[in-house]
Amino acid sequence: MDQNTDFELDGLEILYSKHEVQSAVASLAQSMVEYYDNLSTINVVPVMTGGMQFSAYLLSELEKKRPGKWLVSPIFASAYSSDEVLTEPTIEFPTTFDNRVDLQAPTVVVDDLLDTGTTMMKLMKDIQSRGIQKVDLAVLIDRKRNQPKEIVPRFCGFQLKSDRWLVGFGMDSEQRYRGLEAVYVQI
Repeated sequence: MDQNTDFELDGLEILYSKHEVQSAVASLAQSMVEYYDNLSTINVVPVMTGGMQFSAYLLSELEKKRPGKWLVSPIFASAYSSDEVLTEPTIEFPTTFDNRVDLQAPTVVVDDLLDTGTTMMKLMKDIQSRGIQKVDLAVLIDRKRNQPKEIVPRFCGFQLKSDRWLVGFGMDSEQRYRGLEAVYVQI
């Protein structure tokens, strides 16, 4: 298959092509560089495992534009026990987290999808409780639902009004499809 085409997969339909995703990430990086232009250090907190692919691509774009500005310290967070089964959010900070961030610098939490916002609210409060005053959110996709969320991302690639299950570019179905370069919906 040509490297510039998206995969066609049984049971999945392309929502955002590889090119659309790459363009959105490049645009997000530019917005972040401009927003934090006058600051020398920004903490970037990728949310694993879903935000892994998005974060890696975003960080590459950020480093191209402003090398050396971004301190990276990932965490683990989840609110799904399996596809579409929402549970109480779990958040795990590595023991080295506090030593890997600059407590005086703003922090950007990076994740693939903002869904209900419950996990993000808890995570952002947990980060602030460690002494970091300013915490922003960057997501590839902000899912717009009927119920209001307590949190709005400062940086967002796509806004989506759909409850369909998403896979690709970090999002999974039963731990599969995370590495796809496009975003798909299950059909």
